[in-house]
Amino acid sequence: MLIVPLVLPTPYPVGPVNAYLLPGPPVTLVDCGPKTDDARAALESGLARAGTTVRDIDRLIITHGHIDHFGLAGTIAAAAPNIEICAHGADLPKLRGERWFVGPLRTLIAEAGFAPDLADMLLEAFRRYRKHLDPITPTQMVDEGDRIEFRSGNLEVLHTPGHAQGHICLRDGGTLISGDLLLEEISPNPIIEFDSAGHRLPTLPAYLTSLRRIEALAPQIAYPGHGEPIVDPVARVREIMQHHEERKEMLAGTLGGRAWTLRELAAAWYPSVDEFNLFLALSEVIGHLDLLEAEGRLSIERRDGILHYAIRPSGGR
Repeated sequence: MLIVPLVLPTPYPVGPVNAYLLPGPPVTLVDCGPKTDDARAALESGLARAGTTVRDIDRLIITHGHIDHFGLAGTIAAAAPNIEICAHGADLPKLRGERWFVGPLRTLIAEAGFAPDLADMLLEAFRRYRKHLDPITPTQMVDEGDRIEFRSGNLEVLHTPGHAQGHICLRDGGTLISGDLLLEEISPNPIIEFDSAGHRLPTLPAYLTSLRRIEALAPQIAYPGHGEPIVDPVARVREIMQHHEERKEMLAGTLGGRAWTLRELAAAWYPSVDEFNLFLALSEVIGHLDLLEAEGRLSIERRDGILHYAIRPSGGR
């Protein structure tokens, strides 16, 4: 299947995001960038070079509900009113711009040992980014094993949670459109997420499970959400898994012989970050704590409403 990369600028530290045009028929776009004038101009220019326009898009597939990947979806839908928009249902709250996470996030910040105003600063940072999206509701929910049909073949949907609960990859034989599951230059951050009941989800363990799936499928090339195509996806999967193994053991070493709060761990690992990157830092630390807990190596104690983490004595459970 022909895949035409379209590189779109973003205002975020991650840099440009990739959208992919699949000429079809039906004409299909995978991801679309944030709602900015620069991203829209780059999308229109890339489509024109490929001989098409936004109005010609029959179908938009969203790999996951992060703004840099779907923010322009509402703009595209307005220009192509009969478009089919496909996404995984687990990311529906993000796509709709819902704020279900506010209460659970405040609880997490308090349990981490931070003052309540940190939650206010994080939420204000999130609000600033909302201008880069128009909330949308997909017309078609897709899930594991679904086939997205083209005249010349189909794409298999792989549900690959971790970086986002509703993250999907698209597979055509040895070719993988990997979204942010698999990136060449950076290790994707399994971001803090909560379920509908407000319980925090173990995103890093889920992410590693998704990586192991891709390793077993052994694709020959991957088209990622950021950066150039990955010509040895299995090798990259193993590099990322090794990275997280090493980070987990580094965290175990940091914990050492005493109990730490999440605030103390974040300060030790990331001493100079702004409020938004602090959220990513917390996601990173929490993810590796989850791995240690899954291995039975972590003790968690609540003291005056604040959680304290320590390594269990050798052989302890």
